[in-house]
Amino acid sequence: MTFTAAVSAPTPFWYATRGSGYAALVLLSAAVILGLLTSVRWQAPRWPRFLTQALHRNLSLMVVIFVAIHIAASIIDPFAHLSVRDAIVPLGAPYRPLWLGLGVISFELVLAIVVTSLLRHRLGWRTWQVVHLTAYVSWPVAVLHGIGTGTDTKTLWALFLVVVCVGAVGLTLVWRLTVGWPRWALARSSGIVVSLASVIALAAWTAGGPLQAGWAKAAGTPANLLAGSSSGNSPPASPSPGTPNGGLATGLDDPLTGRLQQSAGAETVTLTDESDPSLQITITANLDGTGSLTVTRSGATVCNAPATIGQSVTARCGAVTVGVQVARQPSGTINGTLVTQAS
Repeated sequence: MTFTAAVSAPTPFWYATRGSGYAALVLLSAAVILGLLTSVRWQAPRWPRFLTQALHRNLSLMVVIFVAIHIAASIIDPFAHLSVRDAIVPLGAPYRPLWLGLGVISFELVLAIVVTSLLRHRLGWRTWQVVHLTAYVSWPVAVLHGIGTGTDTKTLWALFLVVVCVGAVGLTLVWRLTVGWPRWALARSSGIVVSLASVIALAAWTAGGPLQAGWAKAAGTPANLLAGSSSGNSPPASPSPGTPNGGLATGLDDPLTGRLQQSAGAETVTLTDESDPSLQITITANLDGTGSLTVTRSGATVCNAPATIGQSVTARCGAVTVGVQVARQPSGTINGTLVTQAS
């Protein structure tokens, strides 16, 4: 297989999955904020109370629409091999089951809120209120789903969106708990402390988990997506003298970026590790079907090995199996992910 075939651009459904997911998170965060404002009948001279209520209701409906697009695109896109059952039954998906399952739970909670709101005139007020309070559960569950499942979690724009959403909801919640002070002062103080502690815990978990190397494997990404289904077919390369494991650590899960160059007899892509710019991956695909992968660090060769080029590029550098997932972007650049594990 030529490298051009291996790095075919992701399907439009892949982009739709990512875009609709983050759009739904932003809309859900806005709906939660408006819900908190509505709960204290907040209004301003240029912002009447009925506008807050109407916008809250419409945003909630938009959340359902964008999440439906997110689910449909995830099922249609072939990357994660998800089924309709995976979108309905939590924790049963083959791709990152726990974190994907949290997304299913969050959507079902939001759906219950919207349906009961539409049927509010037929339900008792207390029943509606109890169901509506689950919005405060669906939002943090959705945040965990996005951070744990999202392939863009390490990008600056995705981190920025999450920080803005969490910060805005957190500040609004703290403000809401201060309204009516000093009535129920102990309960309000406890709520504020728990809210702030939750944000700190979320930040610590994100920094120590999803932002770390090896998260893809720890999160439950299938082995064939981590390093390719035919990784065992490449013979191992000899590591550089004196360099343990060929100079590569296991457990890497680093983003890559680079460009493709074509010549008469081969196609070559050179990728730089964004987490460790001193690390460079060069993949060569020859027209006769053979290929090679070269790893260098600060210009010095770490290993050079035969590579199998399929849906991903795989090779063995000493005791380390190297897997590179690659995709060509419309701009012509090549983005990818470097994954290493013990052979």
